[in-house]
Amino acid sequence: MTGRPEEAPVDDVERHDMLEAWFHAYADRVLAYLMHRTDPETAQDVMQEVFVIAFKKADVVPEPALGWLFGTARRVLANHRRSSRRRDRLTERIAVEAAVSAGASGDDMGTTDRLARAFSALSPADQEVLSLSAWYDLDADEASRALGCSRATYRVRLHRARRRLAERLDASDQAERRTDPSTRAGATHD
Repeated sequence: MTGRPEEAPVDDVERHDMLEAWFHAYADRVLAYLMHRTDPETAQDVMQEVFVIAFKKADVVPEPALGWLFGTARRVLANHRRSSRRRDRLTERIAVEAAVSAGASGDDMGTTDRLARAFSALSPADQEVLSLSAWYDLDADEASRALGCSRATYRVRLHRARRRLAERLDASDQAERRTDPSTRAGATHD
Protein backbone atom coordinates (compact mmCIF):
# COMPACT_ATOMS: atom_id res chain seq x y z
CA MET A 1 0.00 0.00 0.00
CA THR A 2 1.33 3.34 -0.97
CA GLY A 3 -0.91 5.54 1.12
CA ARG A 4 -1.83 7.32 -2.11
CA PRO A 5 -5.05 6.93 -4.07
CA GLU A 6 -4.51 4.35 -6.84
CA GLU A 7 -6.07 6.57 -9.50
CA ALA A 8 -3.83 9.57 -8.77
CA PRO A 9 -0.54 9.23 -10.67
CA VAL A 10 2.57 10.65 -9.06
CA ASP A 11 3.96 13.71 -10.85
CA ASP A 12 7.66 14.57 -11.04
CA VAL A 13 7.49 17.08 -8.18
CA GLU A 14 5.94 14.45 -5.91
CA ARG A 15 8.50 11.86 -7.10
CA HIS A 16 11.33 14.21 -6.28
CA ASP A 17 9.91 15.00 -2.82
CA MET A 18 9.33 11.31 -2.08
CA LEU A 19 12.81 10.36 -3.24
CA GLU A 20 14.38 13.09 -1.16
CA ALA A 21 12.46 11.95 1.92
CA TRP A 22 13.41 8.29 1.33
CA PHE A 23 17.02 9.21 0.73
CA HIS A 24 17.29 11.24 3.94
CA ALA A 25 15.46 8.60 5.96
CA TYR A 26 16.99 5.40 4.53
CA ALA A 27 20.15 5.97 2.47
CA ASP A 28 22.52 5.32 5.39
CA ARG A 29 20.78 2.04 6.23
CA VAL A 30 20.67 0.88 2.60
CA LEU A 31 24.35 1.73 2.21
CA ALA A 32 25.26 -0.12 5.43
CA TYR A 33 23.32 -3.16 4.15
CA LEU A 34 25.27 -3.06 0.89
CA MET A 35 28.63 -2.44 2.59
CA HIS A 36 28.23 -5.71 4.47
CA ARG A 37 27.81 -7.51 1.16
CA THR A 38 30.29 -5.89 -1.23
CA ASP A 39 33.13 -3.41 -1.60
CA PRO A 40 32.55 0.32 -0.90
CA GLU A 41 32.64 1.42 -4.55
CA THR A 42 30.12 -1.21 -5.65
CA ALA A 43 27.94 -0.42 -2.64
CA GLN A 44 27.81 3.26 -3.64
CA ASP A 45 27.01 2.37 -7.28
CA VAL A 46 24.27 -0.05 -6.29
CA MET A 47 22.75 2.42 -3.82
CA GLN A 48 22.57 5.08 -6.52
CA GLU A 49 20.86 2.63 -8.85
CA VAL A 50 18.38 1.67 -6.13
CA PHE A 51 17.31 5.28 -5.67
CA VAL A 52 17.05 5.82 -9.43
CA ILE A 53 14.70 2.83 -9.56
CA ALA A 54 12.78 4.21 -6.57
CA PHE A 55 12.33 7.51 -8.40
CA LYS A 56 11.02 5.74 -11.51
CA LYS A 57 8.67 3.51 -9.51
CA ALA A 58 7.64 6.02 -6.85
CA ASP A 59 3.96 5.41 -7.52
CA VAL A 60 4.25 1.71 -6.53
CA VAL A 61 6.75 1.92 -3.67
CA PRO A 62 4.99 0.99 -0.42
CA GLU A 63 5.24 3.03 2.74
CA PRO A 64 7.36 2.67 4.69
CA ALA A 65 9.80 2.23 1.79
CA LEU A 66 12.72 0.69 3.68
CA GLY A 67 11.84 -2.96 3.04
CA TRP A 68 11.22 -2.25 -0.64
CA LEU A 69 14.56 -0.41 -0.89
CA PHE A 70 16.41 -3.33 0.75
CA GLY A 71 14.75 -5.82 -1.60
CA THR A 72 15.65 -3.66 -4.59
CA ALA A 73 19.23 -3.32 -3.30
CA ARG A 74 19.50 -7.09 -2.95
CA ARG A 75 18.27 -7.65 -6.53
CA VAL A 76 20.45 -4.91 -8.03
CA LEU A 77 23.51 -6.29 -6.22
CA ALA A 78 22.70 -9.81 -7.47
CA ASN A 79 22.44 -8.46 -11.02
CA HIS A 80 25.75 -6.66 -10.57
CA ARG A 81 27.45 -9.86 -9.39
CA ARG A 82 26.01 -11.87 -12.30
CA SER A 83 27.26 -9.23 -14.70
CA SER A 84 30.68 -9.32 -13.06
CA ARG A 85 30.85 -13.12 -13.36
CA ARG A 86 29.87 -12.92 -17.04
CA ARG A 87 32.58 -10.30 -17.61
CA ASP A 88 35.15 -12.50 -15.84
CA ARG A 89 34.15 -15.54 -17.94
CA LEU A 90 34.39 -13.43 -21.09
CA THR A 91 37.86 -12.26 -20.02
CA GLU A 92 38.94 -15.88 -19.61
CA ARG A 93 37.49 -16.89 -22.99
CA ILE A 94 39.19 -13.97 -24.71
CA ALA A 95 42.48 -14.91 -23.08
CA VAL A 96 42.15 -18.51 -24.27
CA GLU A 97 41.19 -17.35 -27.77
CA ALA A 98 44.13 -14.95 -27.89
CA ALA A 99 46.52 -17.64 -26.64
CA VAL A 100 45.29 -20.11 -29.24
CA SER A 101 45.42 -17.55 -32.07
CA ALA A 102 48.95 -16.59 -30.98
CA GLY A 103 50.00 -20.21 -31.44
CA ALA A 104 50.01 -21.25 -27.81
CA SER A 105 48.49 -24.55 -26.84
CA GLY A 106 44.97 -24.26 -25.45
CA ASP A 107 46.19 -26.55 -22.66
CA ASP A 108 48.92 -24.18 -21.60
CA MET A 109 47.19 -22.91 -18.49
CA GLY A 110 50.19 -20.83 -17.44
CA THR A 111 50.04 -18.79 -20.62
CA THR A 112 46.28 -18.59 -20.53
CA ASP A 113 46.33 -17.55 -16.89
CA ARG A 114 48.95 -14.86 -17.55
CA LEU A 115 46.97 -13.58 -20.50
CA ALA A 116 43.73 -13.52 -18.50
CA ARG A 117 45.43 -11.59 -15.68
CA ALA A 118 46.99 -9.12 -18.13
CA PHE A 119 43.66 -8.63 -19.93
CA SER A 120 41.71 -8.11 -16.72
CA ALA A 121 44.26 -5.50 -15.58
CA LEU A 122 43.46 -3.35 -18.62
CA SER A 123 40.95 -0.54 -18.50
CA PRO A 124 37.35 -1.40 -19.44
CA ALA A 125 37.79 0.66 -22.63
CA ASP A 126 40.84 -1.39 -23.68
CA GLN A 127 39.04 -4.63 -22.81
CA GLU A 128 36.07 -3.60 -24.94
CA VAL A 129 38.19 -2.70 -27.98
CA LEU A 130 40.13 -5.95 -27.77
CA SER A 131 37.05 -8.09 -27.20
CA LEU A 132 35.22 -6.56 -30.19
CA SER A 133 38.15 -7.55 -32.36
CA ALA A 134 39.41 -10.79 -30.83
CA TRP A 135 36.29 -12.37 -29.41
CA TYR A 136 33.40 -10.98 -31.40
CA ASP A 137 35.44 -10.83 -34.61
CA LEU A 138 34.11 -7.45 -35.71
CA ASP A 139 35.93 -5.76 -38.56
CA ALA A 140 37.07 -2.15 -38.23
CA ASP A 141 33.86 -0.73 -39.72
CA GLU A 142 31.60 -2.76 -37.43
CA ALA A 143 33.69 -2.13 -34.32
CA SER A 144 33.94 1.60 -34.96
CA ARG A 145 30.15 1.79 -35.30
CA ALA A 146 29.71 -0.21 -32.09
CA LEU A 147 32.01 2.20 -30.25
CA GLY A 148 30.53 5.31 -31.86
CA CYS A 149 33.81 6.52 -33.31
CA SER A 150 35.54 6.76 -36.68
CA ARG A 151 37.33 3.82 -38.22
CA ALA A 152 40.67 5.60 -37.77
CA THR A 153 39.96 6.26 -34.09
CA TYR A 154 39.02 2.61 -33.60
CA ARG A 155 42.28 1.45 -35.22
CA VAL A 156 44.29 3.77 -32.96
CA ARG A 157 42.43 2.52 -29.87
CA LEU A 158 42.95 -1.11 -30.93
CA HIS A 159 46.65 -0.53 -31.55
CA ARG A 160 47.09 1.14 -28.16
CA ALA A 161 45.09 -1.55 -26.35
CA ARG A 162 47.19 -4.28 -27.97
CA ARG A 163 50.36 -2.43 -26.98
CA ARG A 164 49.19 -2.09 -23.36
CA LEU A 165 48.27 -5.79 -23.28
CA ALA A 166 51.73 -6.69 -24.62
CA GLU A 167 53.34 -4.43 -22.00
CA ARG A 168 51.38 -6.17 -19.22
CA LEU A 169 52.44 -9.56 -20.57
CA ASP A 170 56.09 -8.45 -20.76
CA ALA A 171 55.94 -7.18 -17.18
CA SER A 172 54.42 -10.50 -16.14
CA ASP A 173 57.21 -12.41 -17.92
CA GLN A 174 59.87 -10.29 -16.24
CA ALA A 175 58.30 -10.78 -12.82
CA GLU A 176 58.10 -14.53 -13.44
CA ARG A 177 61.78 -14.69 -14.44
CA ARG A 178 62.76 -12.82 -11.28
CA THR A 179 60.91 -15.32 -9.08
CA ASP A 180 61.86 -18.50 -11.01
CA PRO A 181 65.03 -19.97 -9.45
CA SER A 182 65.99 -21.68 -12.74
CA THR A 183 66.40 -18.30 -14.47
CA ARG A 184 68.61 -16.71 -11.82
CA ALA A 185 72.31 -16.26 -12.47
CA GLY A 186 74.37 -19.20 -11.30
CA ALA A 187 71.46 -21.66 -11.30
CA THR A 188 72.45 -25.17 -12.25
CA HIS A 189 70.42 -27.56 -14.31
CA ASP A 190 70.34 -31.34 -13.89
